[in-house]
Amino acid sequence: MRQLLALSMLLVLAPAPAERSFKVEVSKVAWQPVEISGMPKGLQQRVLHDDKEKHVVSAIVRYPKGFHEPRHYHTTCGHSIYILKGKLKSPEGVMGPGTFIYSAANERHGPFDALEQTEILFYTDGPFDFIVEDSK
Repeated sequence: MRQLLALSMLLVLAPAPAERSFKVEVSKVAWQPVEISGMPKGLQQRVLHDDKEKHVVSAIVRYPKGFHEPRHYHTTCGHSIYILKGKLKSPEGVMGPGTFIYSAANERHGPFDALEQTEILFYTDGPFDFIVEDSK
């Protein structure tokens, strides 16, 4: 009986399938380190939705103050960011809360520098890859 109860609790707490609506209490989602080849260490994320079948992810990503994200591109996805708090400096200028950016697949973007601790809502529309721009 105890095992059945534990199993039913796991099912209740499991992420909802992508074809079903669900709600996430973001403050209860733990920050996890982000490790991407070619990206400096220091990013953290709270994954809100990860649809492994459709290869789409929604997350809150935190840049520590002083973080430098290199100029890069993606071949298998575009992605959206919406700045929730903080400031990112890019070649186009300083961007703060309320700024939305969509970066299409194969279009170079960045570099980005966090002028202060910054949090963004991040969404990918396909399998995520990260290719650092060749500076040669």
